[in-house]
Amino acid sequence: MQIHRFPLSRSIAVLLTAALAAAASLAVAQSRTDIHRDAATRNVGNDPFMMQYARAFYCNLADDNNRIVIESRGWNNTTGTGPNAEYRIPATQIFDDVWFVGNHYVGQYLIKTADGLVQVDAGNTANEVATFNFPAMQALGLSPTYPLRAVLLTHGHRDHDGGAAWLRTNLGAEIFLGSADASNKPYAPTGIDSTDLSMRQMSIGGKNFWILPTPGHTAGSTSSVVEVMDHGKPVRVLTNGGQSMSSNSIPAVASYLDSIERTYAMVKALNVEGVMTPHIYWDGEGEKMREILAKGRTVPSQHVYGHESVVRQMVIARECSAAWLSRLDATTVLPVWRYNTLEFQHASPLPTRFSVKASNGWGPLAHQAVTFEHEASGASCVATTDASGVATCASGFGPFRPGIDKVNVRFAGASTNDFVDLPATASAVVGNGCSDLAAARSAIGAREGQPRYVARLDADGNGVIDVRDVASMSRLMASGTRCN
Repeated sequence: MQIHRFPLSRSIAVLLTAALAAAASLAVAQSRTDIHRDAATRNVGNDPFMMQYARAFYCNLADDNNRIVIESRGWNNTTGTGPNAEYRIPATQIFDDVWFVGNHYVGQYLIKTADGLVQVDAGNTANEVATFNFPAMQALGLSPTYPLRAVLLTHGHRDHDGGAAWLRTNLGAEIFLGSADASNKPYAPTGIDSTDLSMRQMSIGGKNFWILPTPGHTAGSTSSVVEVMDHGKPVRVLTNGGQSMSSNSIPAVASYLDSIERTYAMVKALNVEGVMTPHIYWDGEGEKMREILAKGRTVPSQHVYGHESVVRQMVIARECSAAWLSRLDATTVLPVWRYNTLEFQHASPLPTRFSVKASNGWGPLAHQAVTFEHEASGASCVATTDASGVATCASGFGPFRPGIDKVNVRFAGASTNDFVDLPATASAVVGNGCSDLAAARSAIGAREGQPRYVARLDADGNGVIDVRDVASMSRLMASGTRCN
């Protein structure tokens, strides 16, 4: 199969250059919109993939870059024929029990269960689901004893529910849709109460979903989390009920912003690690799909982004939403959400040395309380970060056993009128310092900005890893430790 690379990448490259330049050199007087756009960029961290996709698309309106969404609609090939047939994606396995059917603009997810199939979204048209989804279901075992049991619709737009009536009429599937989108639908959907904004568990076709009404894209948009299997391991994945904001409705954008904040809370609470977005170009799933088709599934699979990456996406989406709302309503003043990280420092954790650095896209997180906890016993130590964002436990915490004991560290979060510093966690098994010592020795000569440079190995923080850093690590190692 020929893998098509889309010309859109050129416009994204322009966006990347402009956004990164804005983050590096802020204007003296920024608008609230620019403050949130800059925050979205800073919250990306050092992830060019997320910058190219999640940051670019969630901020498309605030960046005056809606053309990237408009261009993407041209990929919506529903027939598999014509000059754009290459945009059609064959039924593709993305997890042990999940297959994608669709095109590079929008698609559906088929989930295999013990008793039948469950599908997320229902295609653009009856002809599309009859031509592509139905054969894919047959290949997955569809029969009178193994039916399509249900379809969960993310919302009521035609490119998501256009084939719902065909699926109900021909396969008898129950169709679930947010109640606020359900009026006058010919497929008589089972309503999900859109007025109840709480997260709850719900059985759909016998499959357990965590359901969260997320109005904004439409009044009945519904996001969900479902547990699937990835190479034999259970993984929870997010389906966002509607990726884009209303272009100019202040109430709808405010509702969308609230929905993104609640989705962030759901992602955190359920430890979500993957994504299944119907519009696969939005967060880069289309690129993941092309990789699967070319090389096969990886371990973990491509759609397992990692929990912190999914959390970061939601924080970026929140800042992009705040940026657009601030432009539409100049009276809106919202604090900036900052995504924080905790990183164990050189020669930590050791049996008696526990040190982390708290930071974000704005720099070190200073003068904040950080809690270290021994996982087995619950013994804890609270330390405060210094001006460099480093918190180190005083003597008396430990000693703990190398290679056996695990230390968890957490920052509970903090807020001011200007910022909401989000919670952060990190975990590590106690070591003896040998791995850090070896890493520092192999990185001697590496300077900041080079691939071999690792900031936490730069003990004196002078921007280069040298023999003084190696000597510092040797002194901090547990007494009597001998490295091979």
